Amino acid sequence: MTARLLIVALLAALAVACGDDPSSTAPSSTTSTTTTVTYAGTIDVGGSRFYSFSNAAAGSVTAFLASVTSPATRLPVAVPLEIGIGVPAGTGCSTTTTQMVAPGLVPQMTVSLAAGVFCLRVADAGELRAPVAFAVRFSHP
Repeated sequence: MTARLLIVALLAALAVACGDDPSSTAPSSTTSTTTTVTYAGTIDVGGSRFYSFSNAAAGSVTAFLASVTSPATRLPVAVPLEIGIGVPAGTGCSTTTTQMVAPGLVPQMTVSLAAGVFCLRVADAGELRAPVAFAVRFSHP
């Protein structure tokens, strides 16, 4: 009986000794938040539109031209537009990266940017014969 009591006491002591160490910390993880926005508007022949945005942290910025349609009929128009990313300059957007793209549902432009204020520009690259409505889907940190 004494041996049995001694074994139970020993097991109890080991269980207490194997408890959580109060000085240890759980591993921390950081998650980045991505903001996705859809910009929509109308562009006249030879015109452009831009939208300012703030990157909360450095990271990848992606954009894709989701649609180009006739404002009158709302039917798709097969005309590429120029999208660009840059920095706001007065009442415009001074682009540092541009690309001519046709509408599609995959990222058509990816740019790595630091934290700060930037802009997305959508413009006629000389292909428009009438105003068009557009939508650009855009994600940034």
